[in-house]
Amino acid sequence: MNKRIAAGTAVLACLCQPAPLWARTSHTVTATAETQEFSDDAGSLRTITLEYKLVNDDTTVLFTPQIGERRAPGVRATAVGGGVTLYHDWSDAVSTRTSGFIAEDDPVFAEYEFAQDVTLKVGDSTTVTVGGRLARYFGNQDVTFLSAGARQYFRFGSASYRLTHVDPEGRDPYLAHLVNLVLNDPSGAGKTQLWLSLGEASISSVQVPNNFSGDDYGAVLRRVQPISDKFALVPSVGYTSYDRPGGRLGAVNVGLGLEFALD
Repeated sequence: MNKRIAAGTAVLACLCQPAPLWARTSHTVTATAETQEFSDDAGSLRTITLEYKLVNDDTTVLFTPQIGERRAPGVRATAVGGGVTLYHDWSDAVSTRTSGFIAEDDPVFAEYEFAQDVTLKVGDSTTVTVGGRLARYFGNQDVTFLSAGARQYFRFGSASYRLTHVDPEGRDPYLAHLVNLVLNDPSGAGKTQLWLSLGEASISSVQVPNNFSGDDYGAVLRRVQPISDKFALVPSVGYTSYDRPGGRLGAVNVGLGLEFALD
């Protein structure tokens, strides 16, 4: 695993070097630190993510190496992971999102996760998306996700809803719901994003204490605040409630990122 992460870091370093091949592209790097603090003395989950974004015409590529640490009574685990996401516009009406993520088999990240989305433009300001995702969590817990949703664009942002059929191996399947609201600043490049989830509390590759009962819920609020032409601050805050035998487990999530445009 460490050899794979080292190889991915080497590729990332090469891509960051100026070269004629990337003359028509834009490059952005975002470094983010997040902490999730659990109630009832259940410990914490902390992560650091470095995202490199490459935009070239109709294609966008994201490289996301991560390191995380899970602390709980009797547990202290550190893991390294990394992912690649590819967005491509095939035409004015069809686009796709393909992603993969792998990490060490520890209770920090999903061990692996592969996803594919297809988005169709069905109106001047409306898109529909269908997709699938396969993930394995710590302890060889395999989960399949099949989803469908729609996004409506308006003058200063967009709103979307996504319904997901979650099928954990060895457990009963259930439906999960995700609402996303994006508000762009009337002037400038800033924006505010809100996610509300029911049934699937996690919206990232971070490993959470999920028993896949369908009764978890969460909310995340994130702000992209430009501070210059090249720099932006990306603070976030969230709350998650997990359904557990004997009562619910709450978690407060706080993050801070720094985005830098290399061009």
